[in-house]
This record gives sequence, structure tokens and C-alpha cells, in this order.
Amino acid sequence: MTGDGQKSLFGSAVSSPDVKNLPLILNPNNDIEVLAPGSVYQPLLLDQRNGEVFAGPGSLNPDEEQFVRHLISFLYPNGDAPKSPRSPLLWGDKQIWLKRNIEKDPTSFRLRVDSSDWYYPDFVIWMVDAKTKTQTFGFADPKGLALGAHGGWSDHKIVCTQFVPHVLEKEIGSVKVDGEDWKFRIRGVLVSVSSFDGLKDQRKFFIRDQNSKDVRPSRQQFEQARIIFQERDAKEYIPQVLRMLESDNEIDRIFSIAVDALDGTGNSVPESEIEADVLLRLEDGLSISDFVASIMQDYLVTDGANEIGARARQERSDLVARLLSKSENSEFERRWNSWADKDSPSRFLFANKEIWKPEKTK
Repeated sequence: MTGDGQKSLFGSAVSSPDVKNLPLILNPNNDIEVLAPGSVYQPLLLDQRNGEVFAGPGSLNPDEEQFVRHLISFLYPNGDAPKSPRSPLLWGDKQIWLKRNIEKDPTSFRLRVDSSDWYYPDFVIWMVDAKTKTQTFGFADPKGLALGAHGGWSDHKIVCTQFVPHVLEKEIGSVKVDGEDWKFRIRGVLVSVSSFDGLKDQRKFFIRDQNSKDVRPSRQQFEQARIIFQERDAKEYIPQVLRMLESDNEIDRIFSIAVDALDGTGNSVPESEIEADVLLRLEDGLSISDFVASIMQDYLVTDGANEIGARARQERSDLVARLLSKSENSEFERRWNSWADKDSPSRFLFANKEIWKPEKTK
């Protein structure tokens, strides 16, 4: 039995059985290559052309098409993806609900930082793990970052992918499912359609090494910053995207510290060099975008022990060493006492010694 002809997501008419209401991805021969889940076709929009009204989100651009093709092909290499719009995709024991996120639609997911424009990632990837009672509201956005992220590390798309999810997650807290508490996470990934070779040479993405010299980031350092390159084989980059949505890295933990500090729930006395450095950066009055950019520039570099933040941690240690070396100086003693008398001194711990941050030079 042959169903009615329909248009695919990309405008080609096909005649196909049993898939009348599901979007398709076709190969150059007009054969069905990927049967996308029904949820990817939502939300519906009305588009008026030549007096006629069409329902649907319109065609995916080539980068979005490739991402959906790669995701479905990775999860269902035998082409046996579910045919019901009410059936989730499966990644091992986890359910995945894929949804098209239409820009500027009132029902779409959006993020914002500072006074930037609203950011609408292309796809929502909602992951449900019943074993651990964890829901991850993930999003992925295939983008050309060479031209599409003018601000580099401080660009609002990057800040909304790296930092803002931690803010939203903390505001939401846990969720209840059938009366039980579930952990709720929000995480994003930028899927760069710009090549790695092209992006690493742009100064807006340079990072600083231990000698404060600007250097090009490696592919692994981009990945730490939640940027994956679409040019890689689907079998390699798609699982990276999924793993990045379900788990955190050390940069995520830094931003979690920052969120706790901003809402006043963090430690009053930092417990590590990294925590101290984060708090001092926030006290410098940086905008969130500039704060995130400074973390990217300084913390993506590792030391000989493969620990992040080599440059930043060394600078803080050098500061303390200089202060301690002058501890017998009367002027230092006077200033020390003035700092200690403050109602809320900024304190941090190094080598079991408690040091106060000196006032900025006026």
C-alpha cells in the first residue's frame, strides 16, 4: 500500500508507505534516507505564500539537516527508528526526545545574557534516564562560529551555552515525576560547522598559556568549552554531543562555583585556589560575558599534571608569595590590619595561610 505523496523537510515530494505524518530526509536519488521522529516537526508555524497558507516549520538548512541525519543514523544504524511521533528515540537505556526549536516562536526555548538578543538553539534534545532519575534538558545548535560568533569567547551564543544553563538549572532545582524527586539538568552544545582549522586561527578564540602568551586552542580545548566540530564522522562527534549533554567537565564545575557565589550560597571562605580565583574575578565587576571569556582564556590551558587553570592558579600563588615575602614590612603590616578590619574581607587560603585581598590602587 502506498501512502499519499508528501513534502519532506527539504521540499521534495515523495510517495511512501506508513510515514504520512513523519518528516523525512532524502538522499540525492529521492529515496528515504532517514525517518525523523515526529517531534522534530514541532512546533508548527503558519507561512503565507501567494495567498496560500502552509503549516510546518519550513525546510531545515543544510547544517541542521546534516545534524538530524547524523543523530538518527547513529542511534539507528539499521534504519529502524520509531515511526510514532509519541515514541522517543533510544540511546542505550536513555530516552531522547528531539524537538525543533523555532527562532522567535513564543513556545520555543530561549536564553539570554546581559542585554544581548535572545538566543534560540536549533534543537532541544531532552534526555530521560529512569535509572538515575535524571532529566537533562539538552540543546544543540549547528552554527558557523567563524562568522556567527563575532564576540569570540564573550559572544552571547557561547555564554548562553556554557554559563547560563547553570543559572537556570539552579533556579529550577529538582522536579517531581509521579511524586518522586528527579534531578533536572540543563546543558548545551555548539556544533561548529566552521572547520577546526579555520576556527583555531581566529584571534577571538585564542587562549593564554602559562607565560601569558596568546596561543591557538586545540580541538580538545574547544571540546572543554562545549564546542564540537561537525566535520568529524557522525560515529565520533554525535556520541560526543550526547555525552557532553549528560555529563559535566571541569569548566562546568567552575561555572557552578560562580553561580553559587553570585546568588550568595557559595563558601564565604574559598576552599581552593580555583574557587578563590573565581570569586576575585567576580569582585572585579566584570560583566558575565567578560567573566566567561576570561575563564575560557585562562582555564583551558593545563599544566604538567593536566590540571586546568594553570596560568590563573600560578598568578594567584605568585600574589600570595609576594605578600608573604613582605610580611615584615611595616607598611604591609599597616595595610594588612586595615584589610582585616573590613566587615566583609575577601579571603582565600594558600599553604594554610589566610590572606586578604589588597585594595585596588586608586
